[in-house]
Amino acid sequence: MAVGCLAALPAVAQDESEDVSYPQLLDFSTSTKASAISEGDRRLGLTDRSTESNEVGLDIKPEWVWQLSPHWRSKLRLQAFAATGQVDVSDEIGGTETDGFFALREAWFDYNGLTAYPGESIRFGRERLKEGTGTWWDDDITLVRWIFDTTLLDTTVGVADKMSEARTDVNELPKEEQDIARFFASTRWQWRKDHYLTFLTTHAERYGDREDLRPDSESGTPARVPGSLTWVGFRADQAYFDWHSRSTVQYLASFAAVAGTDARLSEDPAAANGFTREERDVSGWAADLGLRAQLVESPRWVVGVHGAMASGGEKPGESDAFRQTQMESNRSRFTGTRSQVARFGEAIQPEWSNLKVATVYTALTDRDWWAANLLYHKYWLSDVSGTVISDLVEPGFTGTSDDLGESVDMVLGYYGARDTGTWSDIDARIRAGVFFPGDAYGDDADSARHRVVLDVTKRF
Repeated sequence: MAVGCLAALPAVAQDESEDVSYPQLLDFSTSTKASAISEGDRRLGLTDRSTESNEVGLDIKPEWVWQLSPHWRSKLRLQAFAATGQVDVSDEIGGTETDGFFALREAWFDYNGLTAYPGESIRFGRERLKEGTGTWWDDDITLVRWIFDTTLLDTTVGVADKMSEARTDVNELPKEEQDIARFFASTRWQWRKDHYLTFLTTHAERYGDREDLRPDSESGTPARVPGSLTWVGFRADQAYFDWHSRSTVQYLASFAAVAGTDARLSEDPAAANGFTREERDVSGWAADLGLRAQLVESPRWVVGVHGAMASGGEKPGESDAFRQTQMESNRSRFTGTRSQVARFGEAIQPEWSNLKVATVYTALTDRDWWAANLLYHKYWLSDVSGTVISDLVEPGFTGTSDDLGESVDMVLGYYGARDTGTWSDIDARIRAGVFFPGDAYGDDADSARHRVVLDVTKRF
């Protein structure tokens, strides 16, 4: 998978003697997804108001790819979503609850006339910026970037700004995401067959007025607002995210660090504006180690283990907690199958911060048509006095135990034929997870919290 290259089609090479008219529609498709979503209480029974829900949703995504000229290409991708009630769409656009919206997902132009090399181009507009792990980048964002894609080396460098969510149900970005310019770069080198080294960096710089850091009506008081933060990361893997791989043993080793400054905001009824702001120095780190073994070649049966840790801890004016880039999804093909799986659990989906996670999984797949994944996660807090941020579960910690809990996930997928023009072009997927809160939530918490999502997708 080329780092950072999304929906990339080969450049159209035309004989200069041919009479070609532009623009040309290279591709048009529409995916229509019907979903059934069932979730347990996000507050784990610790408050009187339950948030359990059982809803259905419909998601339509049309997209077009044009060749505008021999060197110019463009893509447009839209989305319409509707549900019978408030549901979380964290697997699609980021952790917000909604019952419907129209959205602009992608709208970009790509120019490959800089050099004669076919894998080099400049791209600008709104794009899904993504890398293999999903723990760094997997978000729709406005950007300009240079792409260099070869057999052995994939590189991208660019700048980005999340100017808006481009959704009709979101009036403005949360305060912690407003007025932040981002520089990003990655290089993935295949130093020997199926063995890769990847270097990543991201810098976030807030250019807005400091006085704008205050509660707003939609998102309340932002807990952490970036000031000037820099992330650097290194990863070594053996085609760990390649679901076509036939390797008998595969490894993943990644390390990331963040440093800089941010602002912590907290409610303060005694303050004139209702909150206090604390400027902090930030220094945190995170690591993820994984090992997978193939037991049977066809159908492919694998077993794997992971150990992940992200630092926690803070004191006045300083935070030692690792935090992610705010462009992550934490969803990838890390089980060795075609299935996109939440790295830290389908029913809790925490941010990779102040967290220790031990994961054991097994998966069975024919690589192309179907996949079955079964996972177990065990969680601990890195710092008992800290917390863990999740789009699906509210903290409610007692501060007396580091035992966050455990979870079990099952992800099943069937992937229909492509370009057949028949009703066999249907995907079906079920993502089911159960989170069992640990002692960190106290004795009054619910014994379990579930999230089950059934998706059926038809592509036209």
